[in-house]
Amino acid sequence: MRKFQLKALQPNVSHLRSACRTVIISVGLFSLTGCFGGSTVKQSIDDYAARLSRVLDVPLPDSFNNKITTPLPKLTDSATLKHTIEGVSINLREFYALQDCELGTVVAERNTSLGKSQLPSQRLVYESKLLTVLKSCEAALTKEGETSQSNAALAATIASWREQKTLDYSKTWANLVQGSQELRLALNTPERLFSVENNKDALSSVNALYYINSLNNKALLLGDMYADEDSSDSTASDTKAVVTKGNSNENLIDSSELEQQLQIIRSARLPATLWHTQQTLTQNLSLLTKMLSTELDAVSCPEGRASDKAKILRNVFYLFFIEEIQPVGSLVNQYHYKLAPLWEDWLAQPSLHEEFKRYIRQQSQDGFNQYSSAMKAHVNLWQGFLGRCNLSPVAPS
Repeated sequence: MRKFQLKALQPNVSHLRSACRTVIISVGLFSLTGCFGGSTVKQSIDDYAARLSRVLDVPLPDSFNNKITTPLPKLTDSATLKHTIEGVSINLREFYALQDCELGTVVAERNTSLGKSQLPSQRLVYESKLLTVLKSCEAALTKEGETSQSNAALAATIASWREQKTLDYSKTWANLVQGSQELRLALNTPERLFSVENNKDALSSVNALYYINSLNNKALLLGDMYADEDSSDSTASDTKAVVTKGNSNENLIDSSELEQQLQIIRSARLPATLWHTQQTLTQNLSLLTKMLSTELDAVSCPEGRASDKAKILRNVFYLFFIEEIQPVGSLVNQYHYKLAPLWEDWLAQPSLHEEFKRYIRQQSQDGFNQYSSAMKAHVNLWQGFLGRCNLSPVAPS
């Protein structure tokens, strides 16, 4: 009778996998979760934990009774992170003197009702345009053989404005990164967890985030339109991708391209999804490892011969951890390393607020290190158990 019960517990891997997929598909018909929704990996963890609890005949930790995953720490409010950017003030005499070089018109744009309520992205576009026009006006006023005393004084004033706006540009870029709705959602508000089947926008989001980062390139601030540089230089080539080539009246930043990239970032919410997934794996695998550390030691494998119970446990490990959880862990690793240079760059930016950088460091470095440790500890525990019982981690078909 006991032998029969053990056999009844021992799963046929192919049948279990098929049944599992059927359940997930069935759930997906009633709710847009499951494989194409948000919590596939949490469902896999819950199924994994429930099966282990049943085979080992031990209760799960209390946290497994709560199906809600812990949210990410709250990002500091945008008002605290925001830089104040002063505008350029032009008196009436300067305004009329500058009519030929467009500066007066550009400054006037900022004083309209729309100009005063610009979103962070449009303020960055405006500041880039202002820098371009300042350079153009300064050049026009200092043309060889045409510089009058009044023009020289005005050119010196414009040069001081350009110097100040160059310093302000990085702050304007920081306001976009720290304060735009698109990036705040992408960094702090995940809509789902990673799933192997539903990450089609992830790579586009990586590219979009690096595009945003490239807008802070110091070469842009100088207003050099790369007319004379060596086109073989890779850094210059990368920067050209975000610069509108042409005469000095064109914007440094393509507004429509910027808005398109921000929408990709908002839609995918890749960093928040990545960090929420790694946090979920860390918390749940740590609890399971703690539970299994004593329970697996109690499973008998006399003289290295695997008992029926050991084989059942191996099958559960293979079906749920190796087949479903570990692939999601691989995605976490993949996108962590794709984005790591970006976070390092942001952490080195003096224009970004220390509270903002603390959050980025907490998630991209500390959180990933904790996840890596939790994953390694869980795998090492199973390797020890399987080695003691002379079992392969791959279940027989």
